[in-house]
Amino acid sequence: MRIEFTYSRSQDYFRAQLRADAWRGVGPTLMLTAMLAVGGAVTGLGDANPQSAAFGVAALVVAILLALKARYQFVAAVTVPELWHRPRTWSITEDALESNTELTSQQWRWAAVERVEQRPEAYLFWQGPVMFDLPRAPLSTGQESELQTHLVELGLLRPTAAATRTAPPATDGAPERWRSHG
Repeated sequence: MRIEFTYSRSQDYFRAQLRADAWRGVGPTLMLTAMLAVGGAVTGLGDANPQSAAFGVAALVVAILLALKARYQFVAAVTVPELWHRPRTWSITEDALESNTELTSQQWRWAAVERVEQRPEAYLFWQGPVMFDLPRAPLSTGQESELQTHLVELGLLRPTAAATRTAPPATDGAPERWRSHG
């Protein structure tokens, strides 16, 4: 088996890979934001006392600032350096996975791969906390079938998981107003 292709990964590709961790990272801030917003609104609008109204407004201002901070953190977490978008060549053989750019080279023998996660846009090969990604978009149906058969033979992919190939458009999962369009 020899599968080889060159591909440039887009920002949407990386956003799809990183969004789940990014949401987990901003989740506590968003929970606090929601509590402050609701508490501020209830306190500020529900009581005629000027001190309560001032507290409510202050809580709302802090909630807005926290929401902006969470948005900034989310966008930073799913945005990768421009260098990562450069063309990369992947090579897959019976013995190893390899990935090269004009600046870097990475090779993993299959024995180093502990598990494989199949996502709509990529295969993620894991060795402990370190991940090697392989985009699915440039693979032909025949190449993907050959790769999946090899992964099943290695015991890294279950045969039922190998049957899925649908890939929805990559989004970061955030509401449209939060998405970075730059």
